[in-house]
This record gives sequence, structure tokens and C-alpha cells, in this order.
Amino acid sequence: MKAPVLFLTFANDPDNHLALLKRERKNIMRSLREHDDSRHIKVVTESGTTIEDIFEIFHAYENQVAIFHYGGHAGGSHLRLEDDGSGTADAQIVGLAKFLGQQESLKLAFLNGCATGPQVSTLLENGVKAVIATSSKIQDQMATEFAEQFYFALSNFASIQKSFDTATAFISAKYSSHPPIDIHRGLSTWGEAEDPEEGLPWGLFVAKGAEDSLQWTLPQASQIEKTIRGRMAYEQRMEVNDLLIDTVCEELALYSKDLDYELNKENLVIASIIREIVDSFPLPIGEQLRKLFTRSNNPSEPDEMELFTETRLRQIYQTHRATAQFIAFILLSQLWDAKYENPELQIDEDHVVVFNSFFAISEENFGRFDYFALTKVITDIFDAHHISYFLEELKEIKVNPDSNSELSNAIQFLEAANKDLLNNKINSDDLENICLQAEEALGHVLRTVAFMAKYKLATIKNIEIIKRRHEEANYRHSHIELNRAITIAGTKITEIGEVFKNFTDNKSVLFLKTHENNIISYLSLSPFIIDLNALDNEHSSKLYLFSYQKKADYYYQFLNNYKDDLLVINDSAYKRIKDEFEKFKANIHGNAYAPQKAQTPARGSRFSRKR
Repeated sequence: MKAPVLFLTFANDPDNHLALLKRERKNIMRSLREHDDSRHIKVVTESGTTIEDIFEIFHAYENQVAIFHYGGHAGGSHLRLEDDGSGTADAQIVGLAKFLGQQESLKLAFLNGCATGPQVSTLLENGVKAVIATSSKIQDQMATEFAEQFYFALSNFASIQKSFDTATAFISAKYSSHPPIDIHRGLSTWGEAEDPEEGLPWGLFVAKGAEDSLQWTLPQASQIEKTIRGRMAYEQRMEVNDLLIDTVCEELALYSKDLDYELNKENLVIASIIREIVDSFPLPIGEQLRKLFTRSNNPSEPDEMELFTETRLRQIYQTHRATAQFIAFILLSQLWDAKYENPELQIDEDHVVVFNSFFAISEENFGRFDYFALTKVITDIFDAHHISYFLEELKEIKVNPDSNSELSNAIQFLEAANKDLLNNKINSDDLENICLQAEEALGHVLRTVAFMAKYKLATIKNIEIIKRRHEEANYRHSHIELNRAITIAGTKITEIGEVFKNFTDNKSVLFLKTHENNIISYLSLSPFIIDLNALDNEHSSKLYLFSYQKKADYYYQFLNNYKDDLLVINDSAYKRIKDEFEKFKANIHGNAYAPQKAQTPARGSRFSRKR
């Protein structure tokens, strides 16, 4: 079966040049390149598209084109293409619609130009299954960012519908002057609004009876099945956790004296080894490990974590995901500091899509976001600008899908396992082997970050100044160490008071580097990780991790219960944390991520500098 084709067309006008059209093309290609390289799809691009180019490509890839994308000037009845004489030529939608409607493989026509809405009825009536079009003039920058987010989501195997939702969520969040977008289904007429101030212009339309086209995703070979077929079953019966313990504990013992002590005992006690493995990692990772190692108290009713079940496989992935998320938050925190110290540090166009996708995380796509992709982008920035890593060992963690390294292969396997779980593609006959391989892969990931055991993660609850006459001031830090999973298990934890000659951030979750009674350096993880009890002046610790944004609200999930315990932060609750996040967005790339009104040219063909 031939791979589906994504046909990307772009046309500019020398008299009304669109400066960001080139960026749109390049960043869509970056998102899709991996899939094109693997030959699961074929991406065809035309940067100076003529009418003849469109017909030629569709004929060359007969019944293969799944998405037709147009970026450039447009109007209610035409697309402004180029001609062979370096001028422009309008392609009338009446003729083009008849041709596109004959393409049986076409799932979506994406018309990313001004006021293409009046073309929708003609396209759907002629047999096009689904259309993304606009109701009014659209700004060049908004159009570029909308397309970038749509194809970035699509590249992560989101459906057309979910990719559209992701793109609109990002635009709604960034451009606060616009209300949330309505999604149109069927042959609807456009409203009278011609100004994007009155609503986001994009609409998703589907022909009656073609609703299934909105669920189309990029094809993917099941990496799980591929691996299972190429690998024999494990030679002997393995118990749950055995592979994980064997893979991680020797490396971890280099940084954990308590684990090293347990491993050197004459009679090994597995329960003690497990406890030290869990407690060696910072709490965001350790808590997920604790769940993975949990055993049922009732022998007659074993916990699902004891068995090779989909529940266990999900928890293996959740532990991996928590690790990736934690590393990303560390790097984001340091990037913010670096950007604050050096405002000239710029985020390249090559990287902006991944950051925008992070800011566009929604409740629907939260479970699919690739934190290791974000990690790779930030480490690339650090290396390019010669920024020293707060955790020096992170410099050696390179996640490159093409490297075929042990770490990259482990990550790819775990991500593939999650995708197969989400798509219900797990074969029950293979489940035991999949769980064992996922366990081993998780061990490789955790072994790579075993160095974290030598650092101190803590919540600073309060800082007291100690100053006597004619003496230098010292600072007592009341804090809770967050390298013990029992911290959030419901017991009251005694706060530790340590006196240092310098001070840190109050009511914050920090990585601390200390020597004797000096704090060498520290890294605040706020606002990505917060301790609610510290903010509320309560005892013990209750960690929440940033998850996603919905309109003006920021949602945080309780570390111990990712599904049910959500903390909403907004102008009415913990506004200081929201303000920190808004400052981070604004600082990371000038004001590019701050809520704003679009100021760049529009994509209309009747206006100067318009699309």
C-alpha cells in the first residue's frame, strides 16, 4: 500500500510579500520530516505554486494525497497562486473544487489564507470531505502559528480534529483579545464578521457522512509489534520489577550510599533495595516508582502492579513520563534564568514550534505531549549559547531518534507502548513480553538519570534571619527534603532547619547545591512545580506539577493522583504563581508568548501586506 501524501503549497506576492510564509513551510516540514524519512508518509512541497503544479502533483500521486494545504493570499472565491512569469494568478475555487472533489484519498483541504470561508460550501458540495477555512482576514503571524501547531500535533499522531483543537487552543490562549473558536460541522454559512477582533477566524467543516475523516491520523507501524516479532521471549520466567531493579540499581548505587550498603549485605533484602531505589530519586520520579513497586496487602487479591497487565504497563509509562517531565522542568527553569540574565538570548525559529506546543498543552493533548522533544530543544539552545548546565550531567543526555543509542531506543519503545495503549493496539498474547521490555527500557532511562540521587530537592518553607550584634547575618532555612516518597503518603514530616550564610527563594521547590554551611547555588522550579502546603503555610508537603492551560486558568496535578486532584490557578487563586508563569512566557522570547493582539500583516489579497 502506498504511503499517503501531504501536499503543501505556498504562494507569495511580490507586491504584498508575506514574510512568515517561508517559516510556515519550514516548520511544517520539520514536524513531518521524521515520518517522511521513515516512509510512512510522503511530503511534497511547492514554494512558488502555480495552478499547473497543483494538477501535476495530484496526477503524479493519484489517489494518494490525504491533505492539501495552501498558505498564502486568498479571498472568498480564489487562491492567489503564482505564474511562470513571476507574477500572480488567481485559481478560481469553482474549477479547483471540482478537481479536489474527485480525489478519493483526500481527507482535508486546509486553506490558510484570508476569508476562504465562502469557498467551503463549494468544496463540500463537490465531494471534498473536510475543510479548514477562515471567515475573515487573518494575520500572517497568527496564520503561521496556527499551521505550525496543527501539523506539530498531527506529527504526534493526533487526529485532524484533535490537531485543529490544539491549534485553536494555542491561538485562543496567546491572542487574548479573541474569544474561543466555534467548530463548524456541515454546510454552515459564515457570520457577518470581517474583523478577527470579533472571533478567531478558523473553522473546521466536514461534509455530511464524512465525519470519519476528522479522525484520520498519520499512519504508524506499531513499534511494539515490530520489536516483539524481532525478539524471542525471555529465556526464563521473570517476576515483575526484576528487570527494572537489575538494570538501574548498580548505577544508582554509585550515588546512593544507602543503596550501596543494601547491595553489599550478605543476605539481600529485596524490600530494602526497592525502598532505597525509590528514595534515591527526587520525589516527582520516586512517587511514580513507589506506585510501580507497590504490592497488595491482601495475598488473595494481588495488586495489578504485581501482574503483567495494561495497568502495570501504563504505570511504567507514567514513571517514564514523570521523569521526562521533571527533566524538562529543570531545563525550562534554567533557561528562564539564562534568558533573564541575558535578554539578548533569542529562541530561533527552528525551536519556536516546540515551545509554542508546550504553551498549547490542553487537557485533551496533555497525555501525548513529548517532553523529551522539549528537552532536546533546550539542550540544543544551551550548547549553541555555551550555557553551563545546573545539573552538569544533563549535558550528556542526548535524545536523538536517529542515534540508535540505548537511551533513544528505550524512549522510542516506551512512547510506542503508550501510543499502542491509547489506540488499543496491544495484543494480549504479547502483553507479558511488552511489559518486560518496557520495564527494561524504563531501567535504561532511570539509569541515565541516576546522578540525581546526589542532589538535594527541597521545599523551602520559611527563611529566618539570624543576626547578632557585630556578627554577619546567617539564614535558617526551614525545609522538607523531597527525595523520600513517604513525604506525600499522608504522614506529617518534620521540617529540617539548616543555617546557611546565604539565602534562597522562599516558599519554593528548589534544587540545592551545598557545601558545609554555604549554598553554592540553587535552581527554583517554580512555577512548574509548586508545594501547595508551603504556599498555604501548612505542615508537611503537597507537590503539584503544571499540566496544562485552559483559557486564563493554569491546571496543576497533585503528584500522588494525576487524574482526580487538580489545582486551578488563576487571578483568584494563587495569583502569584500565575503571574510567574506569565512572566516566564513573556521572558522566554521577548513578548512573543504573552497574550497579545496580532500586529503582523494579514493574508488577504485585496489589502496591502495582507493574506
